[in-house]
Amino acid sequence: MILKDLLKQPPVSILIQDSFSVKGRPLFLSLIHNYSKNGSSVRYFKYDSPLSSEKSEMEQLKFSWQTCIFNENQDSSRTAIESCWSSDLANNGKHLVVAIDSLSPLLLNWTVGELASALRNLQKTTVAVVALVHGDVHDKETVQALNYIFHCHLTVRKAQGRNVCSGVLRKGSGKLVDSDEYYSITDQWEVKDVEEVVESSPNVVVDSLPKNAVPKSTFKLDLNAKEEEARSQVVLPYIRKQASSATSETSKGQIIYEAEAPDWDDEDPDDDLEI
Repeated sequence: MILKDLLKQPPVSILIQDSFSVKGRPLFLSLIHNYSKNGSSVRYFKYDSPLSSEKSEMEQLKFSWQTCIFNENQDSSRTAIESCWSSDLANNGKHLVVAIDSLSPLLLNWTVGELASALRNLQKTTVAVVALVHGDVHDKETVQALNYIFHCHLTVRKAQGRNVCSGVLRKGSGKLVDSDEYYSITDQWEVKDVEEVVESSPNVVVDSLPKNAVPKSTFKLDLNAKEEEARSQVVLPYIRKQASSATSETSKGQIIYEAEAPDWDDEDPDDDLEI
């Protein structure tokens, strides 16, 4: 299971995709909280406008976070943001995690190619990048292009009233592994109750089907009782032949040969020769 393994292993580059109906920020904060608790160094950059509730969440998690709202007074060029990301990245023997909340404001100001290049340059200097993106703000081609940059893509959704994380993990060999998992988040920002989603297929009861289950047609495809009785009394030709051969005596095979009388010619074949 991908989500369960992510909580145990060292941090990798993760893209979390959410929507307006299902928020992915709780899972995003829980993952970076888990990495921070396990000894990783986390740098948090927030590009979405923070709400009052989100500020209290950050204070509760005790993250050192930096708000980077795009406005006229702030340099939002790619060079400035890349410099902000890569500054003070001394790991001090710890795993480095750069958390970006979220990529959507960047995609509204940059092209996908520019953002992909900036993220690749960041991944060369850090161990992992954990980013959030709002999937319903962008088209499918944009989100698919981001999948090639991150090792893992998590999509949050709801199923049967429970949180579901659909994950796709790209291993070092290039093999893709996917899974769907239920999860819940506690008040202490811990991911709990992670279990695989098992979809049960509907059972078809054969006995409940009608005996003459035939498709609807303008022709008569079934038989009545009289017609079925008449059909059962028909003796097929090969059955009749088998029955007659069983009653007859079996004889051995033989070859009949009649010798023909020799055709002798009375004339001397050498009569015309002069000897």
